[in-house]
Amino acid sequence: MTDRPSRAGSATRLGAVLVVLLSASLLAQPKTDNGDRVFGLTKVHKIHLTLSSAEWSVLQTSAVRSGGATGGSDYRLADGRMIHVGSGFGGYFPWVHADARVDDADFKGEFKDVGIRYKGNLSFQSSSAAAPLFANFKLKIDQHDAKGSWDGERTFNFHAGVVDNSRMRDALAYAVFRGAGVPAPRTAYAELIFTVPGVYQSVSAGLFTMIEDVNKKFLSITLPPGTGLLMKPEGLRGGVQSFGDDWSRYIAAYRPDREATPHEQQRLIEFGRIISQPDVALFRSKVGTYLDVEEFLRFIAVNALIVNSDSYLGGGHNFYLYLDPKDDKFRFIPWDQDLSMGSRGFPMGAAGAATGADILQPWRGDQPLIYWLMEDPNVAARYRVVVKDIVTRVFNRTEMLKVVDALEALGVSRANSPRTFIESRTAYAEQVVAGWK
Repeated sequence: MTDRPSRAGSATRLGAVLVVLLSASLLAQPKTDNGDRVFGLTKVHKIHLTLSSAEWSVLQTSAVRSGGATGGSDYRLADGRMIHVGSGFGGYFPWVHADARVDDADFKGEFKDVGIRYKGNLSFQSSSAAAPLFANFKLKIDQHDAKGSWDGERTFNFHAGVVDNSRMRDALAYAVFRGAGVPAPRTAYAELIFTVPGVYQSVSAGLFTMIEDVNKKFLSITLPPGTGLLMKPEGLRGGVQSFGDDWSRYIAAYRPDREATPHEQQRLIEFGRIISQPDVALFRSKVGTYLDVEEFLRFIAVNALIVNSDSYLGGGHNFYLYLDPKDDKFRFIPWDQDLSMGSRGFPMGAAGAATGADILQPWRGDQPLIYWLMEDPNVAARYRVVVKDIVTRVFNRTEMLKVVDALEALGVSRANSPRTFIESRTAYAEQVVAGWK
């Protein structure tokens, strides 16, 4: 049993997933080179990071804006330094050199000359120069051409809980997505310990949520063969849409991770055109040839249940769009869940309904893809089946609180646990579903 959804969209009970994660060491030795030894809902690692004082000083030049190039890209300065430009706010994030050492009870590993940088949009803006260890980091073992991997994984995201000080929402949300049959990252936790001569000597930065990177490795495991076109759209107000027939107009908004083939370019152009044109009959006859509709309904349903408006529901960002070569259809992969599950303080009614979070109509503003799908009676009926399935098996009080209990037992939360939100929201969801005939 695994906490990965199958390609057919079958999902695993969230509680059962947790049992497997907790007892994996007793049942069987995990496979190697697929990240199973790294990721697991309740895994906690200890990682030592050593930087020179010069590299630390460069890291402190990071800024939330003024990256100097297209968001989401990397470029090289004249001195050879690689700079990452933040995808949302256009931040300036220099990659610096460091050594990393994993010091777990069951694994010891050293990685020389890895790359590390700050990351984030709102999370980095909300961090403070006075507390430089309390921020989100990205680490790449092979950023500077170093060899080696940790159970096949080379890229890691560490979230400090700047925005979500429960440090539970990412882990919980991704677990719900996976349990619902949506491809989503795995998580673990890690204590980061910094040594910078003259600045820090083995100073613990505390516990971080460790999030699997959505990259070629992720795709090869989750959506094999994983060789399709991966995009991380930004600023798509209104969601997937047409920008005409000129591919160059799509690059800045859809941000593909490599040069798209002529077929992939045409496929996205046609998908956007089908969504943006006004003929409802044409949309209904064609959309299923471009979109994995079942997976998309599950993706939307989970975002609605966990009340994540900072997602495709708001149209802007925090999702990946993947053109899967297996069937030539587009699939959605969630990202950045720290503002889900009541993190933004949505007022809750007596029945647990968060303001603006109607399960049956969760989107905001002009969202033609969601709107035209839901206007189809057959799709709307299927969406209700999907919601009922997720609520029955995954997003219900019993299953969700099992996971909350396990995470709270780890001591990951600093404050603001989503427990109250989950109790209220699951009660509301179960009440809504119970009222359907």
